[in-house]
Amino acid sequence: MRALLFSIVMVVLVSCSSQRMVQKSYIGQPLSTMESEFGKPITVFNKESGDIYIFEKVEFLKSTEISQHKLTLDPMVTPQVKKTSRYTATVVNGTIKKLELAEEYDRNIK
Repeated sequence: MRALLFSIVMVVLVSCSSQRMVQKSYIGQPLSTMESEFGKPITVFNKESGDIYIFEKVEFLKSTEISQHKLTLDPMVTPQVKKTSRYTATVVNGTIKKLELAEEYDRNIK
C-alpha cells in the first residue's frame, strides 16, 4: 500500500514540475514559437543529432517580508534576487524535439 501511494505521489510531482510544463508547451512546436517569446537565441550549436539553441530569460524578483505570524519589531525580509532561466532546445528539421530548463538565482544585485 505504501509503495503504491509513494509511486502515485512521485508521478504527480514529476508531471507537475516546471520542467515538465515547459516541455509540454514547446516540444513538437516549430522553433519560431520560442523565438517569438524569448527573442533571438544567445548561442547556437550545430550537432549531428540536431541544432542546439540556448535562450535566456532574466527576471528581477523584489524583496518581500517573511510573515512570522507574530508581532516583531525587526521584520525578516528576503533579499532582492536576479533569476536567470536558461532554455536549451534541441531542434531537428525546424521542430523542437528536446527541451531542458535550468534556473539560476543571484542575490548579489547592486
